[in-house]
Formats: sequence, structure tokens, C-alpha cells
Amino acid sequence: MMKNLHLVENQEPHSDGWHYLGSRDEKHEENYIEWKYFNFTQKDLAGYIIYYLMDPEKKTKFGGGRLLVRIIKDGVSYGLIKKIEMEQISLDSISAGMRMGDAEIIEKSSYEYKIKCKSIDVSWNLDYVQHAPTIESFQNINTCMVRWENVNWLIKMPRAKVVGDIIIGTDTFHIDALGYTDTNWGEMIPFFTRYEWGQYNDDNFSLVFGMLYGFTKLKSSYFYFILGKHLVKLENAYCEVKHVERTFDKMLGVKIPSKNNFLVKGDEYEISFSTQLLFHDNPGLKIHLFLPKVVVSEQIVEYEGVVKKNGEILHKFKGRGFEEWNTKTWRNTPLTF
Repeated sequence: MMKNLHLVENQEPHSDGWHYLGSRDEKHEENYIEWKYFNFTQKDLAGYIIYYLMDPEKKTKFGGGRLLVRIIKDGVSYGLIKKIEMEQISLDSISAGMRMGDAEIIEKSSYEYKIKCKSIDVSWNLDYVQHAPTIESFQNINTCMVRWENVNWLIKMPRAKVVGDIIIGTDTFHIDALGYTDTNWGEMIPFFTRYEWGQYNDDNFSLVFGMLYGFTKLKSSYFYFILGKHLVKLENAYCEVKHVERTFDKMLGVKIPSKNNFLVKGDEYEISFSTQLLFHDNPGLKIHLFLPKVVVSEQIVEYEGVVKKNGEILHKFKGRGFEEWNTKTWRNTPLTF
């Protein structure tokens, strides 16, 4: 087993498999979704890659896999989205390993993954080495009015060292960055689910958060930060979120948050930070002819914040990270699941 001195002392390796393999007898399997998400940030270069399963039993026309890749260089985005038939997908029964067409996830150890793909448009070969402890977040959470819906979130690598290459056309980008990876799974109706998510890393600090909304207000919140070797969980703590500025997105036909302020308080710890939009992308999902498209605003943002314990400042942070916010639109968007 690979040793990683950057992990919290005595932390055991955490398994990260494909939960679909144990969920085939569920009643609402046409609504089953599972994905593994990887990202990285490096100066003027950032990217994210998603290996996605939707209705894997193929009960509807949407059944199959999706491979979504986005690379942002100097404010310009590159990438692709591919639908992969289930016949071209194989899942490892005891690890996070999988093959999706030309793309793979290889679990080299519980602390190290390799993700790779070779295609005409975009190719990559990246190693993710875990540098912060896995966080088991919410399990079997219901996020909307449908009673049987349940959603799960495992933050496998809150902080990872990412090394490798990405090839776009004739250009090769060498990656030596900090990254993040997580897994989501469950049975859900994406049209009714509303959420916000964000993630930031520097060499000694990691922040991850997720917020789930009901019809009109925040339903539950999950904020985690790792400072040095100390993990702090602020689950359903006192939380204030303000979208202080919005930017009109011509493609979506709606305004999206472009500047946000967050404040979260627990018994001892308090974290406050802001995010400022730098770049955004709009992957979308059309689930029915007579319903608007569900769209995720995947954002590169500038974080700036402070962590306090009992009123004393422990850490200040500033730098680029990721944020997501979802909405609905009737407009055509270029990336459609």
C-alpha cells in the first residue's frame, strides 16, 4: 500500500467503488445517476472531467454513460461531451476503476488514481495522489418533493496532487497542480433538485461545501475545511449566503450569480469568504420535451476568506477554485447530456 505522509496520521484508506453495482433492484432504477468528478487548478489553466452514468439499466432513451471534459486556458474553453453506450462501459466491482469507451479510471491504490483517455479532440493522462483525508458527507438525503429520491456524496480527495499531460489538438499542456475528486450517486429527478457547491485548495488548506435547497429556502448545508491535519465539519450549522451580484448569461437567458458572500458558524469555528466569477461553462440536461432544460453553471471563481476559532484568526486564504450553481432555461446550450 502506498504511504502518503500528507494525509492525517493513522487515517485508513477509504474505498470508493461504483454503487450502481449494488443498486440494481431499486424500484426507480430509471432515475439512477452516478458520477465521479475530477478537477484541477494551475495558474491560468483549470479543468474538470466527469465520468457519468445515467439510467444504466436503459429504461429510458437517456440510458448510458456521458464523458464530459472541459479545459480552460487563458479564459478560453476547450473540450467535449460524448454519450457512451452501456455496452462500451465496464465497472470494477471492488474499486473506483472503470472504462468508458476510450476513457479510463485506474485505481492504483486507495490513495492514487490515474485517469486517462486518448481521442482525436482531447487526450489526457493524469495522476491524482490524495493529500487530505476522505470526507463522508451526506447519505440518503432527499432533496425535493419526491419521497423516494435519495442522494449521496463522498468527497474522496478533498485535496490531491495532480501531475500529467493534456493534449488538445496539437497543443500539449503539462499539469502540475492541486486537484479534487468526489463521487455522487442515488435516485433523483434532476428537474426538481436545486443546489450550490464549491471547492478550494491551497498547500495547507482545503474547503468544500454543498447546499441543498427546498422550494424557497435553504434546506441543508454541508461545509468542510481541512487546515493542516485538522478536519472541521460544519454540517447544518448557522449559514448565511448572499448573491450580491449577478451577470446576465446570453446563452442561458437568465442571470447567474457572479459575486457571493458566505458566512458559516459552528460552536468554535467560523469561516467567512467571498467568491468572484472568472469564467463559467453551462453543461445541460433535457429531460422532457415540455419542460425547460436543467443547466449547471460550472464556474471558475476567485476565493478570498478567513477562518476563525473562538474569534481568533487561524488562516486567511485567497486563490482560484470551483463553484457550481444550477438553474433552468428554454435556451439551447452547446453541452447537452
